[in-house]
Amino acid sequence: MRRVRDANLRLGAAVAEVEGLYSALLRAGTAERRRRLQAELARAAGRLATLAATPPERPSLPVAPRRSRWGRRRALAERGATWIAARFGQN
Repeated sequence: MRRVRDANLRLGAAVAEVEGLYSALLRAGTAERRRRLQAELARAAGRLATLAATPPERPSLPVAPRRSRWGRRRALAERGATWIAARFGQN
């Protein structure tokens, strides 16, 4: 569980970096600053793509089925996310 949280945190940080650089690019004044921000944004987007492309680590121990209402909701959300990734991720 800790590895999943760490991966989510890294992914969220990469998204925030891209969003921040894009916002700065929209407000950039000089052409030199725009070029520098575009280069930084391209590098940050590459890091984000690399992080997003790495498959999540699976737990080594089998996980018992979730029985609570929130557990069932989480399981359905995971199943839906897996379906979306399988359906649209391999284009």
